[in-house]
Amino acid sequence: MADQFVELLGTAPASVDGGKLTFVRGSLCTTLSIWKDRSDRSAFGWMVYTDYIDLRDRMDGFGGVGIRIDHPPPSGSGDPSDIPPAACYLWPAGSVPLSAEIAGGVTRYGPSSLRFVRDVHDLGLLLLADTHIHRDGVWSFTPANNEPGRLAKAILLARQCGDQDLERAAVAKLRNRGEEPVAPYPDYLFRQSVADWARQYAKATGIDLSDLAKLKRKRPQYPEIP
Repeated sequence: MADQFVELLGTAPASVDGGKLTFVRGSLCTTLSIWKDRSDRSAFGWMVYTDYIDLRDRMDGFGGVGIRIDHPPPSGSGDPSDIPPAACYLWPAGSVPLSAEIAGGVTRYGPSSLRFVRDVHDLGLLLLADTHIHRDGVWSFTPANNEPGRLAKAILLARQCGDQDLERAAVAKLRNRGEEPVAPYPDYLFRQSVADWARQYAKATGIDLSDLAKLKRKRPQYPEIP
């Protein structure tokens, strides 16, 4: 099936490993994964994930520093809140060609998913997004329940790359949202969640996030905008 996906995408991957097609563009690695439903092995789906290569190994335990890109199911009524996305297609028998429905979906949404993240700076902005970002019929999966972790990843990425504009945007959002409670915990603040994630990311990567870790204090000092 992977070979048929490659033909439909019109782009040669850097590697193919079973149902995983890997594409490399500069410092970004995009993986298109074809997966079977765990409860119904006759059903399958596909999804795309783009992350930053230089932090991939060190941040593997946290899902890397990246974004999942989703596409509508055949019904056309995609729900960005799906975790994980639904398995919408019937696994083809033997070596028969993909159905017109499957081929149409891959042709329509595959290329736009692969190029969804424009560059490393754009990846950082997607991590900072308050909601799912839609482009060319597909969207980034950025739910509200992981905003603090995504913000800490954006600052981690900014410091790794020396992207001061991205760090400014991240710190501005942190200051704006810092004293808000993180649902469903009324006594757990946004800045405290960022601090907890920052401690773990710093330990995994060796990148200095000590100023973020201090946000757990009762009287925090927010990072200065560079």
